[in-house]
Amino acid sequence: MRPEQLALVLRPRSGLEAVDLGMRLVQAHARSIFASSFAVVLPPALLIIALVGYGLEMPTLAGMLIWWLKPLYDRALLHGLSHAVFGEQPGVRQTWRALPGLIRRSALLPALLWRRLDPLRSTRLPVDQLEGLKGRIARDRRRIVANRVGGAGFGLMFCCTNFEYVLLLGVIALIENLLPERVSILEHIWPAMTGNDVIDPQQVLWLELGFNLSYACVVALIEPFYVAGGFALYLKRRTDLEAWDVELLFRRLASEGAKRLTMLALAVACGTLMLPLPDAQAAEPQREAAIRKAPSVIADVLKAPEFGKHRKRQELQLRTEPDAPAKDAPGWFKRWLEFWRGAGRWMAEGLRVAGWIGIAVVAAILLRLLLRQLGVVRARRTPPPPPTEVAGLDIRPESLPDDVADAARQLLAAGRHREALGLLYRGALSRLAHQAHIPFARGDTEGDCLMRVTRAGSGMRAYFALLTRTWQTVAYAHVELAEGEGDALCAGWREAFGGRQ
Repeated sequence: MRPEQLALVLRPRSGLEAVDLGMRLVQAHARSIFASSFAVVLPPALLIIALVGYGLEMPTLAGMLIWWLKPLYDRALLHGLSHAVFGEQPGVRQTWRALPGLIRRSALLPALLWRRLDPLRSTRLPVDQLEGLKGRIARDRRRIVANRVGGAGFGLMFCCTNFEYVLLLGVIALIENLLPERVSILEHIWPAMTGNDVIDPQQVLWLELGFNLSYACVVALIEPFYVAGGFALYLKRRTDLEAWDVELLFRRLASEGAKRLTMLALAVACGTLMLPLPDAQAAEPQREAAIRKAPSVIADVLKAPEFGKHRKRQELQLRTEPDAPAKDAPGWFKRWLEFWRGAGRWMAEGLRVAGWIGIAVVAAILLRLLLRQLGVVRARRTPPPPPTEVAGLDIRPESLPDDVADAARQLLAAGRHREALGLLYRGALSRLAHQAHIPFARGDTEGDCLMRVTRAGSGMRAYFALLTRTWQTVAYAHVELAEGEGDALCAGWREAFGGRQ
């Protein structure tokens, strides 16, 4: 690639103008750039959703991984954009072939770790990928490139992030409008997010997997604009720092007008040789007069506004005092002074080590809190003792008969259906609280209890849901049990919770 073949017009621009240039670049090469974006974003996203979201049933972690891998997608997008500014459009196959080399040479690991939350990631990315710098030189270069465009870069990140949320909410609204009447996806999503309702965990899993796939598509749509805006800010800084526009102009003049300038130079040289030479002695007084007038002429020229103006500037500077003559100190004073110097160095070293240990401890605590939040590590807490009553029902094991199912069947035979179901329900709550250690609260309602059983992933959840609905129907709606329904519940109770205590 030759710099004079650059398809962009480089000139001094403001930060927002540079970001607009990046948007126009995506618009001009939309087909190849978006094809590369979807080809790079969707395969890893689908793999993550299948393995982490569905296989491990951790859809939230899958969504975070799709978001975390944005630096990987950015490298492929910058590869296409850097070719697009020279009028080339690499295809999807070429982008995939170039991806391993980009991963090796563009410092992907730091970008995924300690530089992942950098808001100027797209502006600093060309330094790693296009210039290939490493170490301290790369750090200084990234700092210089990001200087004076921090506001525009942060605004670009802020706008792209908000556009992602807007598009994601647009997808939800579109699905909501396409669903049949009386079926609302919001009625499932919001209660599942806030935990105020009970729905099938399998449905929640599929909903979150669908959100993850939608988010991956949104990333594939928005990320090209973020990378192109940062790349345009990088070109702006190169123009400001290294006068790329002037250099490219000279290169074009040198390549396109070389022949024309050569012919012109030859014509001027021939014309000069054909002219008669002036008399040297006659020109000498004129030369002396011009030299005498030169200072006044230069002063007049420097008064023009193009050469700026003189300005007085005052600033404070430290004044260096001359070294005082050294005096001979007594020996005990020198030893005392040397002792405290050594103690000061030890204290400074100790404080430095203590500071690093403190940082490590804080980092470990934050990591543990993050893992606990993600569910990777569970806190070892001693569960509180179960309450004696739940929803006004006594669930103490000593208040129940030894064989709950058999006692309930005897009450059913006597026509005392409500008491039989109450006994089955109390027995179920007692077993779940004391044996399955489900943390019921004293003021829980029947719905709260079912929600806690569902969240705990208990295997008795299906039977407990049926028993809860039947108990509510009989206790509050005063509906009689159908023939055989009570015996089926007693048999199910014995199958779910066993026989005698």
